[in-house]
Amino acid sequence: MSILRTLSRVLIAGAFVYDGVDAVLHTKKHVERFQKVEPVLEKAGVPPIMEADAKMATRALGAATAVCGASLALGVFPRTCAAILAVVNLPIAAVNYPLHDRATRKDNLKLFGLRATLSGGLIMAAFDRKGSPSLEWRYQNWKALRKAEVDTIGEVIA
Repeated sequence: MSILRTLSRVLIAGAFVYDGVDAVLHTKKHVERFQKVEPVLEKAGVPPIMEADAKMATRALGAATAVCGASLALGVFPRTCAAILAVVNLPIAAVNYPLHDRATRKDNLKLFGLRATLSGGLIMAAFDRKGSPSLEWRYQNWKALRKAEVDTIGEVIA
Protein backbone atom coordinates (compact mmCIF):
# COMPACT_ATOMS: atom_id res chain seq x y z
CA MET A 1 0.00 0.00 0.00
CA SER A 2 1.34 3.40 -0.95
CA ILE A 3 1.99 5.88 1.85
CA LEU A 4 0.71 8.65 -0.42
CA ARG A 5 -2.58 6.81 -0.95
CA THR A 6 -2.94 6.28 2.80
CA LEU A 7 -2.13 9.90 3.61
CA SER A 8 -4.63 11.11 1.01
CA ARG A 9 -7.40 8.94 2.44
CA VAL A 10 -6.70 10.18 5.98
CA LEU A 11 -6.73 13.82 4.88
CA ILE A 12 -10.01 13.46 3.00
CA ALA A 13 -11.64 11.45 5.78
CA GLY A 14 -10.69 13.85 8.56
CA ALA A 15 -13.25 16.45 7.54
CA PHE A 16 -16.03 13.87 7.55
CA VAL A 17 -15.09 12.38 10.91
CA TYR A 18 -15.08 15.86 12.43
CA ASP A 19 -18.42 16.84 10.84
CA GLY A 20 -20.04 13.54 11.83
CA VAL A 21 -18.96 13.74 15.46
CA ASP A 22 -20.03 17.39 15.59
CA ALA A 23 -23.48 16.46 14.24
CA VAL A 24 -23.90 13.79 16.91
CA LEU A 25 -22.66 15.98 19.78
CA HIS A 26 -24.18 19.32 18.72
CA THR A 27 -27.39 18.22 17.06
CA LYS A 28 -29.30 21.41 17.83
CA LYS A 29 -26.89 23.57 15.81
CA HIS A 30 -27.22 21.29 12.78
CA VAL A 31 -31.02 21.15 13.03
CA GLU A 32 -31.13 24.97 13.11
CA ARG A 33 -29.15 25.05 9.87
CA PHE A 34 -31.56 22.56 8.34
CA GLN A 35 -34.56 24.62 9.44
CA LYS A 36 -33.16 27.64 7.54
CA VAL A 37 -33.13 25.58 4.34
CA GLU A 38 -36.44 23.79 4.96
CA PRO A 39 -38.66 26.44 3.26
CA VAL A 40 -36.64 26.08 0.07
CA LEU A 41 -37.02 22.29 0.24
CA GLU A 42 -40.77 22.61 0.78
CA LYS A 43 -41.02 24.77 -2.35
CA ALA A 44 -39.22 21.96 -4.20
CA GLY A 45 -41.86 19.47 -3.03
CA VAL A 46 -40.19 17.90 0.02
CA PRO A 47 -42.77 17.39 2.78
CA PRO A 48 -42.22 19.28 6.05
CA ILE A 49 -40.09 17.49 8.61
CA MET A 50 -40.79 17.61 12.34
CA GLU A 51 -38.00 18.79 14.64
CA ALA A 52 -37.77 15.40 16.39
CA ASP A 53 -37.33 13.67 13.03
CA ALA A 54 -34.72 16.24 11.98
CA LYS A 55 -32.78 15.59 15.20
CA MET A 56 -32.85 11.84 14.70
CA ALA A 57 -31.87 12.15 11.04
CA THR A 58 -29.03 14.50 11.96
CA ARG A 59 -27.68 12.11 14.57
CA ALA A 60 -27.99 9.09 12.28
CA LEU A 61 -26.35 10.84 9.33
CA GLY A 62 -23.65 12.24 11.60
CA ALA A 63 -22.88 8.81 13.01
CA ALA A 64 -22.80 7.25 9.54
CA THR A 65 -20.53 10.02 8.27
CA ALA A 66 -18.14 9.64 11.21
CA VAL A 67 -18.01 5.85 10.88
CA CYS A 68 -17.48 5.96 7.11
CA GLY A 69 -14.83 8.64 7.51
CA ALA A 70 -12.96 6.64 10.14
CA SER A 71 -13.25 3.50 8.06
CA LEU A 72 -11.93 5.33 5.00
CA ALA A 73 -8.99 6.69 7.01
CA LEU A 74 -8.15 3.23 8.35
CA GLY A 75 -8.53 1.55 4.96
CA VAL A 76 -11.44 -0.69 5.98
CA PHE A 77 -13.77 -0.95 2.96
CA PRO A 78 -12.31 2.30 1.60
CA ARG A 79 -14.06 2.20 -1.76
CA THR A 80 -17.50 1.60 -0.26
CA CYS A 81 -17.03 4.27 2.41
CA ALA A 82 -15.77 6.78 -0.15
CA ALA A 83 -18.84 6.14 -2.31
CA ILE A 84 -21.20 6.61 0.65
CA LEU A 85 -19.47 9.83 1.67
CA ALA A 86 -19.58 11.12 -1.91
CA VAL A 87 -23.35 10.55 -2.01
CA VAL A 88 -24.11 12.26 1.31
CA ASN A 89 -21.56 15.07 0.97
CA LEU A 90 -23.43 17.39 -1.41
CA PRO A 91 -26.79 17.36 0.43
CA ILE A 92 -24.96 18.04 3.69
CA ALA A 93 -23.05 20.89 2.03
CA ALA A 94 -26.31 22.31 0.67
CA VAL A 95 -27.73 22.44 4.20
CA ASN A 96 -24.56 23.75 5.85
CA TYR A 97 -23.80 26.35 3.19
CA PRO A 98 -27.13 27.47 1.66
CA LEU A 99 -26.89 29.50 -1.52
CA HIS A 100 -30.40 30.98 -1.38
CA ASP A 101 -29.47 33.56 1.30
CA ARG A 102 -28.10 36.62 -0.51
CA ALA A 103 -26.28 37.96 2.58
CA THR A 104 -24.00 34.91 2.96
CA ARG A 105 -24.03 33.63 -0.62
CA LYS A 106 -20.45 34.65 -1.48
CA ASP A 107 -18.89 32.97 1.57
CA ASN A 108 -21.14 29.95 1.32
CA LEU A 109 -20.35 29.55 -2.38
CA LYS A 110 -16.65 29.20 -1.54
CA LEU A 111 -17.31 26.65 1.19
CA PHE A 112 -19.79 24.75 -0.98
CA GLY A 113 -17.15 24.65 -3.72
CA LEU A 114 -14.64 23.20 -1.29
CA ARG A 115 -17.12 20.48 -0.34
CA ALA A 116 -17.73 19.79 -4.03
CA THR A 117 -13.99 19.29 -4.56
CA LEU A 118 -14.01 16.86 -1.64
CA SER A 119 -16.69 14.93 -3.54
CA GLY A 120 -14.30 14.72 -6.49
CA GLY A 121 -11.62 13.25 -4.25
CA LEU A 122 -14.12 10.81 -2.79
CA ILE A 123 -15.22 9.68 -6.23
CA MET A 124 -11.59 9.06 -7.16
CA ALA A 125 -11.12 7.09 -3.92
CA ALA A 126 -14.28 5.09 -4.64
CA PHE A 127 -12.89 3.95 -8.00
CA ASP A 128 -9.29 3.43 -6.83
CA ARG A 129 -8.24 -0.18 -7.38
CA LYS A 130 -4.65 0.38 -6.24
CA GLY A 131 -3.39 -0.25 -9.74
CA SER A 132 -5.04 -3.63 -10.24
CA PRO A 133 -7.62 -4.20 -12.99
CA SER A 134 -11.29 -4.86 -12.34
CA LEU A 135 -12.77 -8.33 -11.97
CA GLU A 136 -14.58 -7.95 -15.29
CA TRP A 137 -11.31 -7.19 -17.10
CA ARG A 138 -9.61 -10.17 -15.42
CA TYR A 139 -12.43 -12.49 -16.49
CA GLN A 140 -12.44 -11.21 -20.09
CA ASN A 141 -8.64 -11.55 -20.22
CA TRP A 142 -8.84 -15.10 -18.86
CA LYS A 143 -11.43 -16.01 -21.50
CA ALA A 144 -9.26 -14.56 -24.29
CA LEU A 145 -6.18 -16.43 -23.06
CA ARG A 146 -8.15 -19.67 -22.72
CA LYS A 147 -9.49 -19.28 -26.28
CA ALA A 148 -5.97 -18.62 -27.56
CA GLU A 149 -4.72 -21.77 -25.81
CA VAL A 150 -7.50 -23.88 -27.29
CA ASP A 151 -6.85 -22.44 -30.78
CA THR A 152 -3.11 -23.15 -30.41
CA ILE A 153 -3.72 -26.75 -29.26
CA GLY A 154 -6.12 -27.22 -32.20
CA GLU A 155 -3.45 -26.04 -34.67
CA VAL A 156 -0.77 -28.30 -33.15
CA ILE A 157 -3.02 -31.38 -33.35
CA ALA A 158 -4.09 -30.66 -36.93
